[in-house]
Amino acid sequence: SDLFKQMAPTHAMQARRCARALLVLGLLLAAGCVHRCFIGVVSNRSLVTSSKRQTKLRKVCPRYQSARTQALELPEVTLAEQDRARIGTLVVPRLGVGTISWGLRGFGGITDWIERTVLKSAGGVNSAEAVVLASLLKGIDFFDTAERYGNSFSTAMGLGYGETEGLVGRTLQEIGMRAVVATKFTPSPWRTTVEGVVEACEASRKRLKVDKIDLYQIQMPDIVQPFARLPGAPDSWSAPKDEIYWQGLVECYNRGIIANVGVSNYGPKLLRRAHAYFKERGVPLVANQINYSLLYRKSGAQATVDVCKELGITVLAYFPLAMGLLTGKWKSTGLEQLGVGPVGEPTKPELTGKSTLEQLEIAEQAQKVAPLLRAMEEVAAKRGKTVSQVALNWVICKGAIPIPGARSAAQVADNAGALGWRLSAGEVQELEDAADACECEFAGAGFKRSSSKFVGYGYEEWSLAD
Repeated sequence: SDLFKQMAPTHAMQARRCARALLVLGLLLAAGCVHRCFIGVVSNRSLVTSSKRQTKLRKVCPRYQSARTQALELPEVTLAEQDRARIGTLVVPRLGVGTISWGLRGFGGITDWIERTVLKSAGGVNSAEAVVLASLLKGIDFFDTAERYGNSFSTAMGLGYGETEGLVGRTLQEIGMRAVVATKFTPSPWRTTVEGVVEACEASRKRLKVDKIDLYQIQMPDIVQPFARLPGAPDSWSAPKDEIYWQGLVECYNRGIIANVGVSNYGPKLLRRAHAYFKERGVPLVANQINYSLLYRKSGAQATVDVCKELGITVLAYFPLAMGLLTGKWKSTGLEQLGVGPVGEPTKPELTGKSTLEQLEIAEQAQKVAPLLRAMEEVAAKRGKTVSQVALNWVICKGAIPIPGARSAAQVADNAGALGWRLSAGEVQELEDAADACECEFAGAGFKRSSSKFVGYGYEEWSLAD
């Protein structure tokens, strides 16, 4: 800590992030992390309609556990027209389900392998089924995933491709129900051709177990350029391949293996280029997925939303709850009493439910957001809603579709409470004024960030404002 105090603030922040990253990677390697192997609950076979599913479970599965019970006891909901939106050819709820947190599944995918083999043969179901069932019963039939989503270690190191896609596809197949699923292609230094995009798309399609991917997105600009750090390396070695990837999506669209084209983390400048490129080739660009919440409106985010509206592109908002900061777990009073432990860990890690590295940064950010939390608590109390429902409804009122993560049926039910009502214009302004009074913008935590990516040799950074 004495060393950090002697460093410039920017260097100290980078040093802390790298030190924490190394600490967490070491813990993951040591742990084995098979603690979620038996989160699955008992079932015997797939069922189609919720009423039949519940009846059958009660007859043949007296030992099914609480996670599945909570999901199946949720009342079915039919969404009103105002709570559905169009993304290209798709009609989806104005609220999706993010799956990035489903990838925290043990070192090297061991948990996933056990669920697919040992537990399945014993009549068990996988750990995502309760969330999927709860979502579908609530009318939220829109899931967002990516080929790069996987367990903590492999995701951090750029490995584990397809783990969460496979989980999503397998779960929907096993319960025998259909949903809209969006996934993403990940730019990387070794993907240099149009055919490489097509091959990646085909692999995702097979893992999702569909004939055609509903929405296929490019996960980020082509910013991972390791050769740019080599002294004397020619510029051609690190030339962005964005247009190659765009042409790859055009080819996937023309071959009929994707229904709609989207991008992610594109700011106004790059978004206009992409939109013009696809339009010239007769392919609609229908979605742009960005970090967008009450705690992330600046840094180009709101400007990007405005350009999307101008171009007729739907905004999908990830981190709408700021990785838990805006769920109501953190209260506006007592934040200064949370404190940190000997290595910087929060003294109340149960407030985050995240990895150790993420907990560290979320706890730091929580100290700065009391004005916004106070305003959200007041609106929630007046409306008879939860803080998280207020946060999600704000995103909906701004014309975007929030995609909060969910790891339990209870979280799904709470998120669904953001539908069926709208904040007033005055309440929207009140919340934004309170957010402006905070001393931070939430760009993410740990390895999950909207402005930088940990790629083994360091962090590659970009900005929507570029």
